[in-house]
Amino acid sequence: MDIEAGPRPAVEWLTEIGVAQGWTSGKEEAREWAERIEQRFLEALRQELNELTKLGRFAPFAFNSSSDYMLQGCAFAEPNDLDEVKEAKARRARFSEYGQALQQLSATDFEALCVGILALVGVDSPRLTPTSGDEGIDFYGRFPLEDRVFPQDIYPTIQKQLAVWMIGQAKRYQATRVSTPDIRELVGSIELARSGAYGDGPEKYGDLELRACDPVFYLFFTTGRLSANSWRLLRRSGVVAMDGQMVASFLADREIGVVSGEFDGAKFKQWVGKYQT
Repeated sequence: MDIEAGPRPAVEWLTEIGVAQGWTSGKEEAREWAERIEQRFLEALRQELNELTKLGRFAPFAFNSSSDYMLQGCAFAEPNDLDEVKEAKARRARFSEYGQALQQLSATDFEALCVGILALVGVDSPRLTPTSGDEGIDFYGRFPLEDRVFPQDIYPTIQKQLAVWMIGQAKRYQATRVSTPDIRELVGSIELARSGAYGDGPEKYGDLELRACDPVFYLFFTTGRLSANSWRLLRRSGVVAMDGQMVASFLADREIGVVSGEFDGAKFKQWVGKYQT
């Protein structure tokens, strides 16, 4: 579904699917089949949408706000949408351009982009690890909470000690679906780093000084897709992940590389380049 597609009855979408997949002998039979399974189809989509939104995953479709049997693209602006909602949908509508731009990046470029994401969420001086012998860690930084916990205090106390490490791995894939070993590799790499067990010595990470009780967000970012088993492992383990669709959505929402309302590939690459050293 085009993410800007207008609302249409679920039966019509189902009929097209039935014809396109060759599940019926023609459009008339496909329509009858669609009418029989419409309610099961809608319920399955509601469950799917609920699962996707739990982790902020991308969903190309949405239910029309006034007719729950009508399906539309997630970026379709309804007449009664508030202005800020329409603006958010307009930003999200550039999703596909970001997806294409991600696939044109090299593995090193994508690692730099992940550093840029840390900068966008407020990490202090996010770092890119050396490209060779990174021992499973590609980027990291410290997310301070001092300015977010009682920032009005003239004499700070506990907030001086509050900060969270964000440590991650970047995997650039195209058609490959990421599996659980990739995620387990990240977890093992961070646990080894916490104990100071490096093959080449800890000096390569500079200011990455993990103490025994330091809180850490484990980050796994990829341009590819994550398998169903991977998503289950992520939810149960607490590893924070973004697949290619989520990364594209995140960047689109923040209009990275947008100039005069249009996505500019050169400006996007220039933004990525800022984080390559």
